[in-house]
Amino acid sequence: MAAASTPSVSAGLMPKPKMTFAQIVNMSFGFLGIQFGFALQNSNASGILRNYGADVEHLSWFWLAAPLVGLIVQPIVGHYSDRTWNPN
Repeated sequence: MAAASTPSVSAGLMPKPKMTFAQIVNMSFGFLGIQFGFALQNSNASGILRNYGADVEHLSWFWLAAPLVGLIVQPIVGHYSDRTWNPN
């Protein structure tokens, strides 16, 4: 039943581009660099927050804020990005 609901190319919709193995590896190395950047930033985040005046007792709230915001924002972004390839 799922095959009947998928749009066809003849309906005027563009198919998703296929990536080669080399393109996937190249993209993965880019994401690896991003992860290193995040790790370096996070290793200094507590010290930076303390320099801005955050109490050591409240640093856990700062670390908890980002995942909670992501829990709310990510489904919204995902909903709109799903409409990138299929406007229905």
